[in-house]
Amino acid sequence: MSFQDILNKIEQEAQRRQKAILQNAHLEAEKILEKAKIEINQESERLVQQRTKESQLVVQRMLAEAKLKGRGITGKIKSDAFQKVRSEVAAAFSEKITQSQNKWYTKIILNYSTSKDEVILMAPNEANSLGENFIKQLNQENKTSFHYGGVTQEIESGLLLKKGGMVLNLSLNSLLEDTFRQNESQIAQMLFKGIGK
Repeated sequence: MSFQDILNKIEQEAQRRQKAILQNAHLEAEKILEKAKIEINQESERLVQQRTKESQLVVQRMLAEAKLKGRGITGKIKSDAFQKVRSEVAAAFSEKITQSQNKWYTKIILNYSTSKDEVILMAPNEANSLGENFIKQLNQENKTSFHYGGVTQEIESGLLLKKGGMVLNLSLNSLLEDTFRQNESQIAQMLFKGIGK
């Protein structure tokens, strides 16, 4: 076997190994993404159910009193109760994220990103606490290619994912709106079970 043949064989083997490594990395990244999606959904549902159950007894008492005074108050109480649940869930969600920012934002970014190479803009608080080092760590740990886009004043908290002309709003308010939209009928049913519209 000539020297050139040996070199060709070594190069082919290196390419084969590189391809296998890349395939394994891709499969591992897909597993991580799927697990992150499941965890985010489970935690969101758990927080909504927990806060809803806590408010349910208070709401039932308020509604019973309102029935005695007249049906006109019922609508306002329902609205107030729903807003109370929303604000309690928002506070709980915010506290959860604050307790482990890196973990939560990693899950959120990986769950909502489509190409894994978007520009990430951060609200001022997140830019101060996470910043560019978080993006570098995220890329290193998850074999992604995100870019730090700096601070944005467009949102109070959270992130924006930007690619081309498209911007995906991952602010706390936006994530909460998604959660409430998905669970609105379930929340209303739990809060107002047996109460007329």
